[in-house]
Amino acid sequence: MRNLKKGLTGTALAIVLTPPAATWAQSAGSGVQEEGAQAVPDEIVVTAQKREQRLIDVPSAVTAVSGDALTQRNLTRIEQFAAFTPGISFSEGLTGPQLTVRGLNASGQGATTAILVDDVPLTSSSSYQQSTTPNFDTYDLERIEVLRGPQGTLYGASALGGLIKYVTKAPNLAHFEGSAQLELNHVDKGQTGGSVRAAVNLPVVQDSVAIRVSGLYERLPGFIDNPLGNASDVNSGERYGVRAGLLWQASPEFSVRLSGIWQRDDRDAPASIDLVGAALTPATPPANATSIAYGGELQRNLRLGEPIKRRSQVYSATLNYDADFASITSITSLAKMNFQRRKVLTHYNAAPGVTFGDVLSGAYGQPVDIRSNDFTTVRRINQEIRLASAPGSGPIDYLAGLFYTREKSSITQLFDVTSVTTPPVILTVPVPGGGLSVPARYREVAGFAQLTWHPLPNVDVTGGARYSRNRQRSQTTRFAGFVSQSFVDVTDQPSKTKEEKVTWSGAISWHPAERVTVYARAATGYRPGGPNLALATQPPGYRTSYGPDTTVNYELGAKGELFDRRLSFDVSVFTVDWTNIQIPTSVVDPDTGVPNNFTDNGGKARSRGVEYAMRLAASPQLSLFVNGAYTDANLRLAVPGIGGARGDRLPYVPTFTNTAGFDYRVPIGGEATTFVGADWTYVGSRNSDFIVGGLAAPQTGHQRLPSYHTVNLQGGVEFGQHRLALYVTNVGNARGLYYYLSGDGAGGTGNGIVQQPRTFGVRFSSNF
Repeated sequence: MRNLKKGLTGTALAIVLTPPAATWAQSAGSGVQEEGAQAVPDEIVVTAQKREQRLIDVPSAVTAVSGDALTQRNLTRIEQFAAFTPGISFSEGLTGPQLTVRGLNASGQGATTAILVDDVPLTSSSSYQQSTTPNFDTYDLERIEVLRGPQGTLYGASALGGLIKYVTKAPNLAHFEGSAQLELNHVDKGQTGGSVRAAVNLPVVQDSVAIRVSGLYERLPGFIDNPLGNASDVNSGERYGVRAGLLWQASPEFSVRLSGIWQRDDRDAPASIDLVGAALTPATPPANATSIAYGGELQRNLRLGEPIKRRSQVYSATLNYDADFASITSITSLAKMNFQRRKVLTHYNAAPGVTFGDVLSGAYGQPVDIRSNDFTTVRRINQEIRLASAPGSGPIDYLAGLFYTREKSSITQLFDVTSVTTPPVILTVPVPGGGLSVPARYREVAGFAQLTWHPLPNVDVTGGARYSRNRQRSQTTRFAGFVSQSFVDVTDQPSKTKEEKVTWSGAISWHPAERVTVYARAATGYRPGGPNLALATQPPGYRTSYGPDTTVNYELGAKGELFDRRLSFDVSVFTVDWTNIQIPTSVVDPDTGVPNNFTDNGGKARSRGVEYAMRLAASPQLSLFVNGAYTDANLRLAVPGIGGARGDRLPYVPTFTNTAGFDYRVPIGGEATTFVGADWTYVGSRNSDFIVGGLAAPQTGHQRLPSYHTVNLQGGVEFGQHRLALYVTNVGNARGLYYYLSGDGAGGTGNGIVQQPRTFGVRFSSNF
């Protein structure tokens, strides 16, 4: 309560002063831009409802962060811009970033937040594929749109809580332009890193054909040491990628746009550290369980490495024909994502206080390490075609479309038992480590439609629905070894499911003034069910399939711009009911004693709260901003399989978050301007995952993680098209935890993912 009062006090002060520059936009959305609405030169236009609209006209909770704002504040990754978006909770498991919108998280594997690039869906529809969440670099983007609340009508499966859309810049047909950015940074008690980014736009045929290409290389500094492995800064890495686009305006009515993205992220290890934990007593952790072990030193003590590699590729072709009465759009796309991870399991509990290393050392007659090698691939082909009425063409605007996707994915997990010698030797006697492979297929067809009626010049009524049908198939091969408890490879029978689902949405919006919208919205979302592994012998309580889980969202909101656009605001109040939640669970085969993991449905949850964002141009030199959310997300029905009791908070959802800051600019002569800015973020206490069982004994018991504050500073000078900035992130060297596990550390310690320590940097950018 004390921290909540502090946060609310800070928010009140910030609102009195209030928020950022015109490049920042917060709001939500309706159907089409109302007839007669006037756009202004720096108007934020979004495509949240699959057509271009002014942000302030959309009758739902939408935040748009422009590319200029992303660049100026150096928000290059999901975890950075998430802090500037109300209603988003960021956590980072051992497989990568995880985003939760409006509190919808229950320790399951499948994603509840959809990720798109333009209109290309990337999120896997399988519950096994959350590790494929991409973390694209944000340089040279048009904007990022965050849609809060279920988006099942227009975007379909897996937009259970909301979605994030990266909107890329289209090639400019008229002008040559380019930009470049150089950066150097250093992490406190860690390494020095840096990056090079550049973009160029080239009209090939004036006003007809143009290409745009951007690229990046980034050296990611490490800051975690491994004394046991005699290594320092073990979590360093590299990121590089290319984004390219071609636009052909064949005629005033017809255009073709081709786009491609390729990005690679390599880390020698995640930002994983040893915590005090509760390996001996996971159900009754000590008071300091979430404290950093070894006197606060950032260490991860392992004899083996835990490298992570991630590849993302997105290719699309968008054809648009603009007829007098409507536009026809076709989007064909291919998305490919690959993820590789090595995870050390030596210190996982086989029972409280007894690790797998302890157990297998006896079986192999020597001290051993155990590691898993995980390989995940997803390949999605998508086709969408839609028809949208021309804006302002009549009292009713319509949007209708068809969607098809075919997804092939696979998960392969191979286990090694190794000696503790240097170099380690893989042991195969008495048995190898074993493993499993699970190829899967997902196919979906869907039809959707949305109508917006304008009964009055300042009133819009919107309604829509989507029908989806999918088929899924998976098959498991278990490789001989201690994991499968078998001396031979075994291929299970195929597992198949099919399902149909209808989602809907409705909204009414009122425009009491030209640049003000008040709205009410109700909408549903869902996440597909699917097959579990088909076991040759099914133990009691095991389920061969699981059903979809669904959400129903109700919200009231208001947004707009006042006082000649000097003040903007966006406030929404919401409640979301989540039913038939997909949960990870496990049953033990009574004959073999082997645990069998699977996904089941159970429990209900409710999330309700308030989201807000405001900005104020206090003077031509000073702008201030604030955004945040209060979210009460908890179980409404006990889920014993994961140790969840009625009233328990949902994992990694802070009750209160708040970000506030300012930007100040002063001309100093000629084309030169000096600037300074700061922002402060508060993340309230959160609970970790519910009980994680299965292969290992329970590793966590829904532990409360402490709140934390982060302050960032920047300042510099602009001269014409050039900008030199100095910055410090995480000024107070906060140790915010993104993840917690009660065991998994050497010597009976726990494990966690920590935010990057204090970082000093210099950045030079230029436009030409």
